[in-house]
Amino acid sequence: MNVHIHPSAEVSETARLNYGAWVYEGAVVCEGTVIGEGVRVYADAYLCAGAFVGAGAQVGEGTVIGNGAVIGNGTVIGNGMIVAAEAVIPCPEFIEALTFHLS
Repeated sequence: MNVHIHPSAEVSETARLNYGAWVYEGAVVCEGTVIGEGVRVYADAYLCAGAFVGAGAQVGEGTVIGNGAVIGNGTVIGNGMIVAAEAVIPCPEFIEALTFHLS
C-alpha cells in the first residue's frame, strides 16, 4: 500500500488509509478512521474515532474532525476548523447540484 505517514504522526493500527493518502507531521488518526484514496491530512490535524474522509479530500492544519463525522470526496476542510461529531460534509458536486436545484 502506497501511503505516506510522517514519523511524528500518530495513526491507530485500526485506522484504514487508502492508496496515496498522506498524513503530515503531528497529525493524529484515531481508531476506526477511514481515509480515502489521495487524501491529505495536514500537520497537527486530529481525526477522532470512526471518522470517514472521502477520496481526494483535504483536512487542514490543526483541524479537528469529530467522532463518526463524514467528509465527502474532494471536500477541502480549511485550517483550524472543527467538524462536529457525526456531522456530514457532502462533496462539492452535491452542494453545487443542490444549489442549482434550489435556485
